[in-house]
Parts: sequence; C-alpha cells; structure tokens
Amino acid sequence: EIYTLSLHDALPISIHRIGIDTGGTFTDVVALDADGALVTTKTPSTPADPAAGFADGVAKVLALLGAEPDDVAALCHGTTVATNRLLEDRIDDLGLVTTEGFGAILEIARQSVPDGYGNSYFWVKPPRIVPAHRVRTVGGRLDHTGAELRPFDEDSAVAAARFFRDAGIDAIGVCLLHSYADPSHELAMRDVLAREHPDAVVSLSCEVLREYREYERSVTTLVDAAVKPAMNGYLARIAERAASRPLVMKSNGGVLSAEEVARQPITTVLSGPAAGALGAAFVASRSGHGSVVTLDGGGTSTDVAVVLDGEPTLTTEGSIGRHPVKIPMIDKIGRAHV
Repeated sequence: EIYTLSLHDALPISIHRIGIDTGGTFTDVVALDADGALVTTKTPSTPADPAAGFADGVAKVLALLGAEPDDVAALCHGTTVATNRLLEDRIDDLGLVTTEGFGAILEIARQSVPDGYGNSYFWVKPPRIVPAHRVRTVGGRLDHTGAELRPFDEDSAVAAARFFRDAGIDAIGVCLLHSYADPSHELAMRDVLAREHPDAVVSLSCEVLREYREYERSVTTLVDAAVKPAMNGYLARIAERAASRPLVMKSNGGVLSAEEVARQPITTVLSGPAAGALGAAFVASRSGHGSVVTLDGGGTSTDVAVVLDGEPTLTTEGSIGRHPVKIPMIDKIGRAHV
C-alpha cells in the first residue's frame, strides 16, 4: 500500500513563518501563518547588541499572533550586522599572511587612481584594511597550475603565528599565491595557526574566493575575517533567544543556515540590502512594473538597485564602503549616511 504525504499534512496547522530584517534604526518583522494571514510589526534596533532587538521583534510578533515559540516553522533573517561594521569602519585589528615577496600586495592594489592619473597630485591613498606592519609573509611557492616550486616553510609560518599571538591580533586572513589551484599551503598555515595561536579566527582565501587575482582575493578574504568574530557572536546570541535556528539572507538573495554563515560570513555582507531589493522587486512585479529602480533608505545607509523584468541584477564585482569584495551579490550602489 502506498501513502502520500503533503507538506501541509506534515506540519501542524498552527505553524508560523517569520521574516526579520534588522536595520540600523528599526527591526521589522513579518509573520505568515498556515492560513496565509499576514502580521507585521517593528521594534527599535539595538546597535549595542543587535540580538536584543531581534529577540524583541520575535516576542512582539508572537504576542500579536497569540503563538508560542514552538509554533514557528521557519525563521528567515536579513541582517546588516556585517554591512554596518564595514560601512562604519568598525574593523578590529586584522592580520594578513601572504607569500614571501608579496607583502606589499595591499599597498600596490591595482595601481589605479580614481578619476584617472590626472588626479594623482590630489588623491590621497586611503588606509588599507591591514596596515603594512600587520602583514607577515611565509616561504613556499606554487605556480599557477598548483605545482610546488618551493615547499611550505613551517619555520616562517610559526614565526608569523607567534607574532600575531603576541600582538593580540585574533582575526587573520591567509592568502598565499595560487592557492586557488592547490590549497595545501594555506591548509598547512591554518594548522600552524591552530597550534600556535588557537584563539585566532582564521579565513583562508581557498575557501572564501577560490579564483585568481591576488588583490581581490586578499581583500575579500580579509573582509570575511574582519566580520567573522562579530557575526559569529551575533548568531550565537540569536540562537539562544530564538525558537529555531534562523536562515540568514545571503548577498545574492538566497539563504544559508546559521552554521554555514558562521563559517563564511562574507556571504551576508549585503544581507539586509538584498532582502530590500527582493521585496521591492516582488511588489513592483505584482503592480505590473517589470523594471524599476529601487531605493532602500535605512538608518545607516541608503541602497539603490535596478530590477529588470522582475529580477534584481546580480554581480560578482562590488564593494562595501571602501572595501572591494568579489562575491555573488545583488548589484546595487550603497552609501553610508554621514
């Protein structure tokens, strides 16, 4: 005998789905019950501890629904925790490990001057995400195919790890030459850091952005390392206060589990703005407008995106504040309020 079971049969009728968008000023909450009824509310955000505003929003919407935490089937979350940290330049001390001979990779960047080289006399190079004195190099070299030209030098790796430990630098990005072709040297560096500096939070470029172009790969990896402590702490706090582990909006409009976000928080640096663009696209398409310009004004930043034929445009080349990042994201222009 064959039985079929639908999702509606599997879930209790009282199940609710909640969406939460945490902004710089307000935390907005939307709840949808099994009958399709919609409840909305908002509560002030709590910048000192965004998890408190998150918990307040969940409690408020559950009270409006007359529901209990166990009645929540899904919890989706768009957050600006990582976004605001970068826009406001609230970046804790970072360290960079790179290949011997390439310690100036952040200083050289793309050798470009905004508005052309005629602006060279007036342009002041902005501070790098990691200043030169917190960059350490290690011996060893791969070629572009991943073939080993020189073996990984563990002695220099140990020296680098101990430097960061003694300096109290607990967030470290590792970007070794051509690790996109073979990650073995970066994995060896992580093992050294785990042994010599176990308190460090480490991001490897072979896991964050496995593509060529060393400058973009380095900065993207460092951005991941920069937001990882704050995002991991935030996710741990909301997990304690939520009825279920939330799904977090990615910068490209998809969602990830909290566990996956903790491993690669850079995927959420445009989480809140992506949710706004998707919501605007949905409303516009239902109103008979396939292509629109969206504007999402929040307490910290204002974001503008273009929707074409009902879908926000996507890119893999963008920036958060002054930091170029190379990840899949909704194509938008964001400006911090001053």
